[in-house]
Amino acid sequence: MRVLSLVCLSLAVAMPAIAKEKNEFEITPFIGYRFGGDFDITKDEQVSRVKLTEELSYGLITAWSYDRLRQGELLLSHYNANFSENSDFSPSDNDIAITYAHIGGNVAVSQSSVPLFVTGGLGFTHFSPKESGLDSETRFSMNLGLMTKMPLSENLSVQMSGRLYGTFFNSDSSIFCDDANCLISISSDIWVQTEVTVGLSYAF
Repeated sequence: MRVLSLVCLSLAVAMPAIAKEKNEFEITPFIGYRFGGDFDITKDEQVSRVKLTEELSYGLITAWSYDRLRQGELLLSHYNANFSENSDFSPSDNDIAITYAHIGGNVAVSQSSVPLFVTGGLGFTHFSPKESGLDSETRFSMNLGLMTKMPLSENLSVQMSGRLYGTFFNSDSSIFCDDANCLISISSDIWVQTEVTVGLSYAF
């Protein structure tokens, strides 16, 4: 009886800690739509602009509780696009894959019926052109955005977000080079894309 009482007392003491740890983690697979991202190409001292096609993206967000209002986040977002047609830019394969890998977090700024979060992170952008012979590029980048969640149950919610990605370059740097030359020049310090997403979050 004494042992049973001690067990019950231990469970009673442990319950608040267990409740506090409930739903400490959250996984959100998502699909999205990414747009923006122009490149300048220079040929014979003439500069023209190449755009990327707007395409669907997909990815995964893994989040963990930091405190009542904040979460840490690990974001992976990937999409495949094409360079727009341009007479001065004609690789044999104009497909390119762009992946963002960021670590950051979010903080609640509104606790109304439609909660609002500011989210952001730092990490890397990986550019992978499909044309053989061209080098891939990895650059430092960051993101900033807004997010909301609509609960479906205790563990499931719909997550919607909009993010602005900025990838950092040195002014007048070049990318996608082969043994002979580089295809694209970057004339600014930051290269920008925008992404809107919707995903299904599972908390545990």
